[in-house]
Amino acid sequence: MLHLEKLTLSLRIRDRNTFIDGNYLHKYIVSQMSHLHTFIFDIVTENVMGNQLLRPSVDDIRRTFIEKGHCVDCYIDYHYNSIGRCHVYSLPFNMERIYNITHKFPGGMFMNVRVLCVFDYDRPFEHDYFVKISRSFPLLCHLRIINKMPQNDKWPRQLMKPEEAFLIIEYMHLVQLSCIGAHVDYVEQFLCNLNTRLPCLSELHVNYEHLVTVTENFTRNATRMNCSKLEHITFPRKTGIVRSKNFYLYFPLLYHEEM
Repeated sequence: MLHLEKLTLSLRIRDRNTFIDGNYLHKYIVSQMSHLHTFIFDIVTENVMGNQLLRPSVDDIRRTFIEKGHCVDCYIDYHYNSIGRCHVYSLPFNMERIYNITHKFPGGMFMNVRVLCVFDYDRPFEHDYFVKISRSFPLLCHLRIINKMPQNDKWPRQLMKPEEAFLIIEYMHLVQLSCIGAHVDYVEQFLCNLNTRLPCLSELHVNYEHLVTVTENFTRNATRMNCSKLEHITFPRKTGIVRSKNFYLYFPLLYHEEM
């Protein structure tokens, strides 16, 4: 690739002793391409077992890229067992997909992103986090949530005051939502229209028992609006599913033969 002029790199690396920083990237990639003038990247280094006393900070990692002429942002997760994870990406972010951002994600404006996965094993995603996601990815179409931790701050099922309506999150372009691998609290977070509004949602991947709980066995009015345009629902397990009359009334656009 000696004559390569433009490179877009999405890279995920595991089981190293150090994070991929600007110095490493320049030494082993950029310096090998003398004609390279445009370099866009999204790099995750995870499962890194480093020296607990010499943990680099976000500023440390960011500085190594800035010194090489790159405009970047990044965040670092240090887990309880001293394992680290660093996600660094060039700005402006021009890719359409970004995977596995955690609660440490700093936010920003990502106008090109259409597909997003959020995950965390150590901390729950609260309502404020999803506010940040909706603002950072205004044209988001596909969202996957992976988090088994229950929310600490349960968003109220009923707004106490009319002026609190502005706290409802809107995902105006979201057509596909996957909550398989997520706690039931996140199904509540997204399907209840007192939390979130999803005017275009047409495809849902969810655990059947979670859907039953959140919709109160397909009778709850507060979740009816966000479910009204669903055309496809996927359950990871087919056993134990009861397609009652209420089920089909609740999802009027579902085709019976597809279920």
